[in-house]
Amino acid sequence: MVVGNANPHPLWTVDQRRILCFRKSSQRWNSYSEFVKNGGYSYPQAFCRKSGFGCRTMTNYQPYLDLALDCGANHAILVTPQDIVFDGRTLLKCMFGCTDWGIGPTCPSRDGFLKPWEYEPLLRKYKGVLIIHAHDKRKAQEASFAVERAAFLDGDALVFSMSDCALCVECAGKSGIPCANKQMARPAFHSVGIDVFSTVKRLGLPINVLKDENQEQNWYAAVWLN
Repeated sequence: MVVGNANPHPLWTVDQRRILCFRKSSQRWNSYSEFVKNGGYSYPQAFCRKSGFGCRTMTNYQPYLDLALDCGANHAILVTPQDIVFDGRTLLKCMFGCTDWGIGPTCPSRDGFLKPWEYEPLLRKYKGVLIIHAHDKRKAQEASFAVERAAFLDGDALVFSMSDCALCVECAGKSGIPCANKQMARPAFHSVGIDVFSTVKRLGLPINVLKDENQEQNWYAAVWLN
């Protein structure tokens, strides 16, 4: 994976924002020196060697990492679909306990909405996934929209973003009226069968079950790229 940090996680130093840090599956380097010691190369060859991405392709992804950070993201990480944890049990958390069930326009309860496990084979077709982390839900969503738009204008016709929605102060669905932002509404991770907790934890990113509403929140968005 490739990591860009505006406010670095303890695993990475500020110096690595542009040098980048890499890990895939069970491989992890806690410092750039350790990465080099284990046979790493400078960007982008290192990522190509460890992830299977072509170097030319990786170079093309770098502007999207920068754009996400410029939009206010705390972290922007590029991984492959194989790094994403899918689990259809997320539907249980949607059905039981979520106040948006049967209401939200991107809810899996909507007519015609694919079941969570039906998304996995579609999403696995993408080459890269840009994971965006922010402490503010709206910033995470805005960053994902910005990257999606930029990639589309660059010729990636099937680029697709997902995020928890923060477009409206109150969802139109709660008032029984159509979505006010149909063109921008996107599903969240759990709506498409992604276990966001397991996914981001294996990437070394912060996420915890909050015990108090005043605790710092961690919001995640993603952009699926070709």
